[in-house]
Amino acid sequence: KRLGRGDTTRRQRAPVSSSINHIPSTLGTGGPGHGKTSERRPGMAARAGRTTVPSTRIVDTDDPIVAQMRRLVQAVEGTASLAQGIVYYPPPEQVLARVRAALDDPATQKVLNSYGADEGLLELRKALCDKLARENGLDDVDIFVTHGAQQAFANVVISLMDPDDEAVLFAPYYFNHKMAVQMCCRPESVVIGGYQEGTLRPDVAWLEELLLARSRDGVRPPKMVVVVNPSNPTGVLLPKEELQEISDLCKSHGIWLVVDNTYEHFVYDGNEHSCVGGRHVVNIFSFSKAFGMMGWRQGYLAYDHDAGLAEGDASLALRSLDEANPGLG
Repeated sequence: KRLGRGDTTRRQRAPVSSSINHIPSTLGTGGPGHGKTSERRPGMAARAGRTTVPSTRIVDTDDPIVAQMRRLVQAVEGTASLAQGIVYYPPPEQVLARVRAALDDPATQKVLNSYGADEGLLELRKALCDKLARENGLDDVDIFVTHGAQQAFANVVISLMDPDDEAVLFAPYYFNHKMAVQMCCRPESVVIGGYQEGTLRPDVAWLEELLLARSRDGVRPPKMVVVVNPSNPTGVLLPKEELQEISDLCKSHGIWLVVDNTYEHFVYDGNEHSCVGGRHVVNIFSFSKAFGMMGWRQGYLAYDHDAGLAEGDASLALRSLDEANPGLG
């Protein structure tokens, strides 16, 4: 069933207290969110006589919860924000030492002060390929360096989704993933899946039922399934067996699987982080958390060499945001 486009009433920015109360209930619950699309937020009013207005896509995108919390902290003395993952430690000393040396090296300065490859420096991409093979079991992958994992995900959405496609996010989901899909597609593009009671892991049975039902009814499946492992915000680690089960479901239904591995090094109690690969899988990684490099804005994508993302229109989409900041890859 084709979803409607909703009303065209202009959305006014709510006060801080009101905004907090309007966080979608599907963030923390498994039941109500199952199979529901993201809430449709009111769009732009009639533009009579106005041209300098934001796009409807931006107006209909959720306010970032981090910004909401920041306003609340500023407004109420003594409030502590738990909304954003900010590590307390600096980058490794060897990173800082290499940067200091590079700034004084004429050969390196020439590289730093010139336009670079959109996909990132060759030496860095080679090192990341070695890391992925050694630590993540991912071989024969292409690397695309981005300005953090946020831009990596936005580029993936631009590359893989059309405006009328859908992406599955499992509650409780990472809010920026939802916002990226809303901005690049539309609010109805987000389909919320729930979690397993007692574990907070993605409800794989629900995903299988959704895909089988759509196949049976002749309804187009979602274009993309998104998993964060370990989860943001819960920290829950997905066992490799369940991650592989999700991957197999996506593969059998011709769906992209996007896995955000930003917290890959935050695993405890003898557990191990795992990755899955394949032509239908895109993995996202980040330097921000584990290496205390949040402000450096360094992340990267890893995708199968035969996935077709390194050529043609997909390559142009992956490059689009990097070209806005040439040479920083």
